[in-house]
Amino acid sequence: MSTPGIQYSIVVPIYGDGDLAHALCAEIHRVMSGYVGAAPLREQLELIFVNDGSRDASLEALLKARQRFDFVRVIDLSRNFGQHSAIACGMRDARGGIVLRMNVDMQDPPSAIPTLVQALKEGAYDLVVGQYSLRKSPLMNRLSAYLYYVLFRLLTGFDTPQNTSPLRAMSRRFVDAYNALTEKSRFPQGLDQWLGFRHQYVEIEHHSRADGRSAYGFWSRLRLGINGILYFSDRPLQLVAVAGFFVASLGLLLAAYIVAERLLGADYLPGFASLASIALIAFGIQLGCTGLVGLYVAKIFREVQNRPLYLVREKFDQPATPAQ
Repeated sequence: MSTPGIQYSIVVPIYGDGDLAHALCAEIHRVMSGYVGAAPLREQLELIFVNDGSRDASLEALLKARQRFDFVRVIDLSRNFGQHSAIACGMRDARGGIVLRMNVDMQDPPSAIPTLVQALKEGAYDLVVGQYSLRKSPLMNRLSAYLYYVLFRLLTGFDTPQNTSPLRAMSRRFVDAYNALTEKSRFPQGLDQWLGFRHQYVEIEHHSRADGRSAYGFWSRLRLGINGILYFSDRPLQLVAVAGFFVASLGLLLAAYIVAERLLGADYLPGFASLASIALIAFGIQLGCTGLVGLYVAKIFREVQNRPLYLVREKFDQPATPAQ
């Protein structure tokens, strides 16, 4: 539900990078003050930082930013639940008629916010997503992202464009639909596609990280990519069935070949190396298939536990006295 007066909510998850919050607040203050006009910014805008169980001094940094900027609200989770749970928390708490979500590192410049908001309003869209004109990332990151998008489209059937940004603007209708979802395993980019509604992509610039470091290493991105596919498709299970049928067919053909050779009187002496290779290949495929099924079972196990998506330790959303 939106709150009268609050037009815009910006949700920003934080994990170990609260030191970047002040610079983001200052830039949003500069950009949005010019966009909303003469009215006090705190009456039209809220910037919601969700501290996802950071182990450093991120919470203290967020509270300092809140003292300096009176449109800032802070939600502190009881522990680290993951970025996607933090995003869900912020979206459920957002009161604006238009809700945006972005990262704190300013790779997506706050100066692009008015462009996305204006496109949302003028086009009567429910979702407007930033799309990078040129991605300023290492070559391996760009290559892995390209391969993932191709694989994601192949296995899920969602025609997700490449180089999409975490920065996106959403209507109240879209946010309410997102908040009504009940699954515990979240992949926001996929959920945005699944929800449908009218959406548009707007070209924005991609900047280098403000601190030059990324919280997502190779294994984190790999895990995120695997989860994204598992959440939205059962095609990997279908491929498992096809692979099993294919291996079984090869086994039957080999058996038929051996029987035919014996019936024709050939002196057939099966080679140990070839049989061992076939056995190992079959065993490897079987083991991989079993592991894949196990991943799906694990997802089901987490869902049926019906635990909360996150737990809030404390909210800092009362009016703060700005620092002089």
